Amino acid sequence: MSRSRSTEELVARLVEGLDPVRPVAPLSLQILAVGGIWVATAAAVAVWLGLHPLGVLERGGISATVAAMLAWLGASGLLLGLACRIPGRERLAGGAAAGLAGGASILGAVLLALRDGPVDPFAQSASCIGRSILLAAPSGLLAMALTLRGAQWRPWITGLGLATGAASLGGLLVHLSCPSPDAWHWLLAHALAPASAGLLLGSVAAWILGEIGHRSASAAARTVDV
Repeated sequence: MSRSRSTEELVARLVEGLDPVRPVAPLSLQILAVGGIWVATAAAVAVWLGLHPLGVLERGGISATVAAMLAWLGASGLLLGLACRIPGRERLAGGAAAGLAGGASILGAVLLALRDGPVDPFAQSASCIGRSILLAAPSGLLAMALTLRGAQWRPWITGLGLATGAASLGGLLVHLSCPSPDAWHWLLAHALAPASAGLLLGSVAAWILGEIGHRSASAAARTVDV
C-alpha cells in the first residue's frame, strides 16, 4: 500500500503545474498549411510584380534548372524541418535531407559549369536578395510556429531545414518575377545569397528551439527530484 501511495504522490508531483499538452497537427495538414501560405504569397507577388514562368523557361536551361532546384530545395527543406520532430517520421525526414543535399549539389554543379565569371557578382542584386528574404517570411514563420508544438529532439536540423526551405521558396518567387538575363545573377541573388541568409536565420531558430527543449527537460528533471 505504501509503495502504491508513493507512486501516486510521485505522479501527482510530476503533473502538478504542467500546462495541457498542445496537440500536434498531422504532418499532411502542416504541409498543406505552409503550402497554402506560400501560394497566397505567390498570388500577392503576381499582382505586385508579376510572375513569368514561361519567361523563366525561355531564358534557357540554366534558368529552368535554377527554378526547379529552388522549388526542390524549398519543399525538401520544409519537409525536413517539419518531419524530423514528429515520432515515426524519421525515414521521411531522411529522404528530405537527401533531397536537400542533392538539390544543393546540382546548383553547385551549375555554378561550377559557368565559364565566364561576373564582373561584379552582386551588382543590382541587393533588391532581389532582400525581396527573397521578405517573401520567405510568411511560410517560414508559419512553419516555425508549427514546430513549436512538436518534440524538440533535433533543433538544429529543424531550424536549418525550415530556414533553408523557406529562403529557397522566397528565391523561387523572385526568380519567377525578375527580368534579369544574367545566369550569375540568378545563382547568386536568387539562390546562394538567400540560402546563406536562411542558414544564418536558421541557426538563430535552432538555438531558440534548443533552449525551449532544454528548459522543458530541466523543468521535468527538477520535478522528479522533488
